[in-house]
This record gives sequence, C-alpha cells and structure tokens, in this order.
Amino acid sequence: MQETATNAFVAGVLVGKPVFRAPGIVVHGGLDPDDREVAVIVLQAVTTDGQKHNFESIPRYAKLSGIEVVKQDRHVILATPEPKGLFQDLPWSEWRLEERLKRFEAFLEVVARFHAAGEPVGTLSPCYITLDDDLNPFLLGPRLAPRSGPYVAPETASERILDLRSDVYSLGKLLYFVVAGEDPPREATSIPKLEELGKYPAGIVRIIRKATCLDADVRYGTLEALRADLGQYKRHKRVGLEHADITDRNTGILSVVPEPPPENGPVVEESLATPERVRAPRPARVPRARSRRPWVRGLGLAFALAGIAYLVADYAGSSTGMARLTPAESNELSGFVHEASLSESQPPIFFGQVDDSWELLSFERRTKEATKLFSKAYDRWGTRDGFLRRGNAVVAQYWNHELTIFGGLHGDGHE
Repeated sequence: MQETATNAFVAGVLVGKPVFRAPGIVVHGGLDPDDREVAVIVLQAVTTDGQKHNFESIPRYAKLSGIEVVKQDRHVILATPEPKGLFQDLPWSEWRLEERLKRFEAFLEVVARFHAAGEPVGTLSPCYITLDDDLNPFLLGPRLAPRSGPYVAPETASERILDLRSDVYSLGKLLYFVVAGEDPPREATSIPKLEELGKYPAGIVRIIRKATCLDADVRYGTLEALRADLGQYKRHKRVGLEHADITDRNTGILSVVPEPPPENGPVVEESLATPERVRAPRPARVPRARSRRPWVRGLGLAFALAGIAYLVADYAGSSTGMARLTPAESNELSGFVHEASLSESQPPIFFGQVDDSWELLSFERRTKEATKLFSKAYDRWGTRDGFLRRGNAVVAQYWNHELTIFGGLHGDGHE
C-alpha cells in the first residue's frame, strides 16, 4: 500500500490518511470490520534492521505502551486506541501551568511502566507521543523516535547508549517543552543555565536543569526521584539543581515574573508576647471610589491599608503570644503563604504572609485561595479568624464571619 493512500483496505481494515510517522513505520487511522477504530501500523518496504526490530517489538511492549494489539503479521500491526493527535499539538499556550504539568505527569505514568520493567523508552520527543480521544498520552512502542534532535541524551546521540538515565534526560527536555511551549535549545555546557526560563517557577527550572545535565551521574538517578521533586516544585530550594552563576528569579508558583513589591510605609514591629490579650477591633472596610481618578483612589487605598495593617500589628503585639508554624504547615495551608503564625489565645487567630505572586492573581482567584485557606484553618484549629499580609499591607482577612479581599495599589478592586 502506498503511504499516501486513503480509504484503502489493508488486512481487512478500511484505512484513512497517515496520522503518525516514525522511522520505518507509518501509522494510519482505520476501521475494522466491526467498525472499531484502530491504529494501522505499517512497516515500510525499505527499512534498516534496527527499524524492523523496533516494529517487531511493538507487540511485546504493547501493555507497557498503553495499547492493545488486535492483529499482527509481518508488515502490519492493528492496535487500539487509534491516535487522534500528537503531544506537540496540544494547546499548551492556552493552559495554565498546573494543567500543563498534569499532562506531563500523565505521560510520566507511561514511562514509569517501562522503567518498572527495566526497559528504557528512548527519545521522548513531543512529535512521537500520541494522544487518544480524551487527550491521554500513550506510546506506540519504545525506541521508535530517531536518535537525533534536541530531546536525545548526548550519550545516546554519540555512543548509542540507551538506559534509564538517558530517558531522564529526554524527559527533562520534554518538560522544557511543556513549560515553555517550544523546543529546547541544544546545551553546550555541562550544567545548563536555562536563563531563558527565568520567568517560570524556579523549582521547575531547577528540576529541568538537574534532569538535563550532560553528565549522567549528575542527573536524577531514577524516574521516582524526578517525580518526587516535581511533586514539590513549589519549594524550589528543596528540588532540582541550582547553578552557581544563576539567581532564581521567580520563586513563586506562577508562570510570570512577580513585579517588585510596592513600598507600604514604615515597618511596624510585632511583639510576640505581652501580658494580656486586647480584643482586636474590626478593620474598617475601604469604600470603592468609582468617580475618583486612579491616582487619588490609589493614594487613599494606600493610607487605608496602612491603617488596617497598624490595627492588625497592634493586635498581634497585644495577644498572649504567637506560635510560628513550620514551613511545611504553612505550605499545606496555601502555596502562596511562605510563613505564618498562630496566636496562643483561644480561639486562636491566624496570621500569614503571602509571597509576591499573590499580586499576580485575579480578584476571583484571590477570593478562592483565601476561602480555601481559612477553611483549612477552621478544620485544623476550629477558627477561621485571621489575616493575610503581603509585607505590611493586609491583602485578605476573615473576621466576624466575613471574608474581605483587599486590592493592591495597581487599581484592582476589593470586596
């Protein structure tokens, strides 16, 4: 059958146009006699011994690849599911980072099955990873992609060494593509700098750096180690590999570089222990100033937030003592809280400091995050009362059974 043929019959299957190509094979979509959609994997007439071997190994690794072989002969393999597209064609630019990482982790599950069996997969390029109807990634077999290009480990390209650590390198390059939405550059340095990824979360950049070192001994030794770091990338200092010449820029969790924090006036120091507790006054709500000019409204808001910050700091200094939460406890409450304390009074009051990435969230997302955080505080300590601050400015509070989200100085509203 010609590669360009459409609506032809091969092995009793109605075959459509090619969907996917790899060295030595062409994959078509098709319908079998029972009208079931299948992948028609055709061995090309002229192939190398290695390509022929890879074609013949597809049934042997079908379960690990995520496919089911329906029928096979010397030149044609029928399998399900039918590829509906390629990993590289997913709408990466339209998805938030968490969604992109979710898709990457789904593919890690496929690779993990191979590694559990002690089998390397080979080059993991986005143009050789297929998708089913639900956009779930799967492979049509190991080692189908060529040993060249930006996703290939250096030892594979130069010495044809293929092992589990070369897969880690290829996965690191694939993660680069998932995060940046473009093919990674070729690295000439032993430890990649990745300066062009500075706007992305530092934890992700450090993970990519460790996975893609030229020296295989410096990379992650196992897929499990890579997956473990990816699961806690928000704690950037604990994951991946730093570079002596590079300063982590985005230490938050968003795919943008936070703007420098605005100056909010003099620092009001907190005393962590005083003789008695003074009941906290309810912070005044800042009215909307719809008819004022933006700079007038911003100036008024700055003074109002400074006043609220003073009231909160005054309360903290008047409480019966503050117990600082561990970084792990703070992070479990919210990925945006980098340090927090709890008053020792009963009921306790929660005080949390958010990182700079809070300013980059929409008002709706801030409300959602604050609601979730104060709900977790209630589940843990039986109280929702508390304040979130960024520097000395209060950005959110839960007080007298009411949640209030304050806007920043850049003009977004508050409720």
